[in-house]
Amino acid sequence: MRFVVETNLASHAAWWLVDDENHVVAWAGRTFVSLAYADQAAHDFRVNSDDPDYRVRPGAGGEWQWGAWRPEGVRVAVSGDWFPDAEAARDAARRVRQLACTAIGP
Repeated sequence: MRFVVETNLASHAAWWLVDDENHVVAWAGRTFVSLAYADQAAHDFRVNSDDPDYRVRPGAGGEWQWGAWRPEGVRVAVSGDWFPDAEAARDAARRVRQLACTAIGP
């Protein structure tokens, strides 16, 4: 697993957590004013991946997504994909929580 920090198609900086098969498993959930800020946010998430409260929520189409929230109410990551049910989203969040701290990157 590795963190990727770059600009998206709209030239906005963000970070993504990518697994060994090049699937995005998480991303910042927002963009940043510079690559340096995105890099710092990725680093903070990596070294503190156990701290956030991971929550799942349903989408309009019946699929589920997880989000990671700091105690002060700031969302710091979201799932890279939607899942067929809440349990699958929880499993994906657990995997990110366990593996993000060992990912290569910032």
